[in-house]
Amino acid sequence: MTSEMRATGIEVVGDMPWGTHFCLFYDTKSDLLETLAPYCKAGLENGEYCLWVVAEPVQEAEACAALARVLPDFDRYLREQSIEIVGARDWYLHQGEFDLDRVIRGWNEKLARATARGYTGVRVTGDTAWLSRKDWRDFCEYEESLNQAIANQNLAVLCTYPLAACSAVEILDVVQTHQFTVAKRQAKWEVIETAGHKQAKAQIKRLNEELEQRVRDRTRELTELNDELEREVIERKRAESALLRSEAYLAEAQRISHTGSFGWEVSSGEIYWSAETFRILECDPADSIPSTELVLRRTHPDDRTFVQKVIDRAIAQRKDFDIEHRFVMPGGEVKNVRVVGHPSVNQDSGNFEFVGAVMDVTQRHQADAERERLRDLQADLAHITRMASMGELTASLAHEIKQPMAAAVTDAKTCLLWLERPEPEIGEAREAVSRTVKDVTRAADIINRIGSLFKKGPTQRESVDVNLLVREMIELLRSEASRYSISICAELAPELPTTSGDVVQLRQVLMNLMLNGIDAMKETHPERRLTVKSEETDGGQIQVSVSDTGVGLKPQQAEQVFDTFFTTKPQGLGMGLPISRSIVESHGGRLWAGPNRERGATFHFTLPAETAASSISAA
Repeated sequence: MTSEMRATGIEVVGDMPWGTHFCLFYDTKSDLLETLAPYCKAGLENGEYCLWVVAEPVQEAEACAALARVLPDFDRYLREQSIEIVGARDWYLHQGEFDLDRVIRGWNEKLARATARGYTGVRVTGDTAWLSRKDWRDFCEYEESLNQAIANQNLAVLCTYPLAACSAVEILDVVQTHQFTVAKRQAKWEVIETAGHKQAKAQIKRLNEELEQRVRDRTRELTELNDELEREVIERKRAESALLRSEAYLAEAQRISHTGSFGWEVSSGEIYWSAETFRILECDPADSIPSTELVLRRTHPDDRTFVQKVIDRAIAQRKDFDIEHRFVMPGGEVKNVRVVGHPSVNQDSGNFEFVGAVMDVTQRHQADAERERLRDLQADLAHITRMASMGELTASLAHEIKQPMAAAVTDAKTCLLWLERPEPEIGEAREAVSRTVKDVTRAADIINRIGSLFKKGPTQRESVDVNLLVREMIELLRSEASRYSISICAELAPELPTTSGDVVQLRQVLMNLMLNGIDAMKETHPERRLTVKSEETDGGQIQVSVSDTGVGLKPQQAEQVFDTFFTTKPQGLGMGLPISRSIVESHGGRLWAGPNRERGATFHFTLPAETAASSISAA
């Protein structure tokens, strides 16, 4: 029998379970109608079949009228034959005699038919005003039998007794044969329970409390067991029931994460694969029996020896193993899989086994390859922008190199003149040679700095002196600035900490910002000044600022200039600033721009100081 509680419709009673058998003592017809109409209404609304057995002083028509008052769609229930209102003598008596067995069979037949029609159960109320003295004993026996007849069945019975027709002895008989009694005292309905019913309720409450405590204890034990299972990864045999309960959730989680599971008993060679493992390895569960031979056969030929060695070592040392290798699919496609195994001992058989997971990491490998390709493309693009910038500087760089080379030629000729005299002037010749060496060295330094910008290769991190980098770039671009009557001013903070980075990439950033500043001042106010400033911020960052007195930036251009292919130069590519920002960000810094208060614009970039840069690189 279900333990579901049913609303009685009688406020003082509240809810009741199926199998409830209680009685009600009444004084007047209104007592009956004000309790039985809500009682039947609650049953109809709960999907129950209702039977109301009426007797004087209530007629069938009065019962219908009372229900219609509390249930607006009562006519629908009548049409659907969800309720039956019958006379007590027709129901209880047969040829004027009361037959206990006949009445109980009637209840059971009603229940069978109601259940077949889809009702949740049968709710009954029967009045005893028809009951004569000669039938009292038999009816009491019937009431006692009814307690057992409706137990464990979807039946609920409310018996009503006219209080005026019952003696004190008869009232005691009624109370003893019902679970509890409803009666009016001082114009209020009250529930009166027998001592036995109170004891039963107390016993049920105690049993429920014990059950709840056992449930709490069991829940705690299961929680502790589950924690232990997680710590030990998998104890397949002991966790079999838990795995069955969570099978659907586990399968979905494995499908989403492209992860399968396995269990492998080494001594017997028996291997268990989850459904997701079969799917990852593209094996048909109906045709493929998991085995080490199958795994090695499908492993890429170049990886088999390595995989076999790892497995053999894990078995011999009984240690975890973690392998990434290629797996050949039936159609020839190659997947990258990662297999992680953990050793354990089967608690049932005592045999050594591995349990673990199989992960499809093909997409990760493809993503790594794509990231590497993008890094190469970015390096190529950075190289192209450096080449483009150097192309713009060809005239200035040629002039910068010609100066020391011309001086070296002059000094070399002077040296020859001193040596060709009848009495060679060795001292003068030595000084001329020294000047030649100095000029050639200066030219070589310029060529080396230019050559590093043409260099193409992988990123190489090293300790970088930012102030030295600024001074080198000022020397390299001084001739270009002089062509347009632009002065370059350096405001470098003393004892500036170093940073860790790729010196070629950082030169490219600084060169691009300085060239942009020079370009912005070519056709502007006579006072043309490029200022490069370095400082250490409160946050332990190195900040470099490049300011010009040029055309400046419009407010909306402060961020727009970093968009790919956006340029304000007629022949510009629109790649210099986006590349510079990506380089600065890859070094753990940031690059931004803004207009100056009077004229021109300033570009700022930050780099982490050496200690901070080291921690970023380690992360």
